[in-house]
Amino acid sequence: MVTFDCRAERVDGVTLVTATVGDIPELTRITVRNRLDGPLWPPRTQGVPEAGWSEGGFEGVVRPGTHALGYATPAPPSDQPAELVRADPASDTTSADERLDSADAVLRELGDPSPPADAVPTAESVRAAETASAGPASPASERDIEPQPEGRQPSAESRTSIGQRPDQHLPDAVSQWLETVARRVDRAERLAEADSLSAATAAVRAADGLSGVRTVAARGDTDEQMLRSLARRAERLADRRAAATVPTETLSSLA
Repeated sequence: MVTFDCRAERVDGVTLVTATVGDIPELTRITVRNRLDGPLWPPRTQGVPEAGWSEGGFEGVVRPGTHALGYATPAPPSDQPAELVRADPASDTTSADERLDSADAVLRELGDPSPPADAVPTAESVRAAETASAGPASPASERDIEPQPEGRQPSAESRTSIGQRPDQHLPDAVSQWLETVARRVDRAERLAEADSLSAATAAVRAADGLSGVRTVAARGDTDEQMLRSLARRAERLADRRAAATVPTETLSSLA
């Protein structure tokens, strides 16, 4: 038989409630209701309530064993702060977060796409970044270049990503690297622009699932820094090459 125990503790004007549901023999859908006279503050992930929580309490499928649930409220404590309303065998064994069938589930998994305040560049940070990158840029490592299928050509977007005309040819290694980064940028833009559950789900699928999304997120800063470094170095080399006029006629006369 499923057991239930709960307690409340007052800390700095906030009541912390801990409820324990034990002796669960199988996959079970439980409902735990808050009994205190005040709003419920559920645990959160990425700024949104964890799966199963609502303003009234918790409802969700749990696995066999013992599970602890905790929440906070400004209401004063009591001897019975919460109650177990329901504990029935569950037929649906997949949680909403695992299905990614809600906007909150996607946000809990991927995080808020909005940049943090300290990521917004200022005039001073831009000058500091330019100064720090004035030296020779490190070439891209081989692992940054993903092999392309035989016969595959870089897209027009990647060929023009650093101001190049489509009819100009880049070395294969550079073209392949730019094409790889361009695909990650396309996926990042689609994920950032998703403003609905259907759009977010489609963007996650287009990114090859959550593992692909994590790759795009993890490589974001590195891709941006390497692209800007490449652009600056290419511009400096182009300026030097334009200024270096080879005196072919003079050299020929000295030969």
